[in-house]
Amino acid sequence: MGVPRCILLLLLVQVPQAQSRPATEDTDTDAVKSSEDEDDESSSEENKLSNELSTSNEKLQPLAPQWVMPEKMEKQLHAVPASRTVKFRCQATGNPVPSLRWYKNGKEFKKDQRIGGFKIRDHMWTLIMESVVPSDKGNYTCVVENEYGSLKHTYLLDVVERSPHRPILQAGLPANQTAVVGNDVEFVCRVFSDPQPHIQWLKHITVNGSREGPDGHPYVLVLKTASLNTTDKEMEVLTLKNVTLDDAGEYTCLAGNSIGVSYHSAWLSVVNELPPSPLPSQTYLEIFIYCLGFIIILIIT
Repeated sequence: MGVPRCILLLLLVQVPQAQSRPATEDTDTDAVKSSEDEDDESSSEENKLSNELSTSNEKLQPLAPQWVMPEKMEKQLHAVPASRTVKFRCQATGNPVPSLRWYKNGKEFKKDQRIGGFKIRDHMWTLIMESVVPSDKGNYTCVVENEYGSLKHTYLLDVVERSPHRPILQAGLPANQTAVVGNDVEFVCRVFSDPQPHIQWLKHITVNGSREGPDGHPYVLVLKTASLNTTDKEMEVLTLKNVTLDDAGEYTCLAGNSIGVSYHSAWLSVVNELPPSPLPSQTYLEIFIYCLGFIIILIIT
């Protein structure tokens, strides 16, 4: 049984995608601004390679439509919360350049059929619907074709209505901490909320020797609150610089929205110096000596 314990102790010490511009007549000029394409992953690289492929096609024989990266189209069911933006992409190539049409539930999809319309990015082969609602549920089919053939692909969209609730705070955060005088401390609070939350950091204080007022609510000092120039990520962290003994106490992350309020608290202990780390126990020392002796025996023999 000693050998395994010894050993345990010793162990402890994508092909880029191509793209060409579809020959469709329904072009939304507002949808093809370069600034709107920044969120399309690898789009610039794909466009470059697609253009190279299209150029080579022009020099070669006629080509029926082909999907450029079919693996990116494998996810057919898209379930999204209401008010999100949905993008469906059917990137294809061919010679001559294929046309692109979109259908909803088997019928040609027209902008006047949807409140708010939709956008077509021809150079991205993409259909974009902003702020989707439950009535947008359905099958969306893209059809690309030229005189030598055609292809089609169907996406299923399911729009899930939101169920608003008060903010949810990640369990265990913020966490209790112990710091040495003069050091910096960070408390972290992860907040999940829809609608937008308002976050504050509070320190519990005493007034006339009491932690609570006549109404039963604690006395608190607001240390950090959101402003026009702060983001939720910035508000999720409270930094205390050069802490002193007076900074010890209870701190609370308070998050609220139009539905309700949630909060988590943590304690900060401030000491003049941390106690020295305990020495290894006698048991581990004996194991180490045993293992060392075993290794020496193996080397000698």
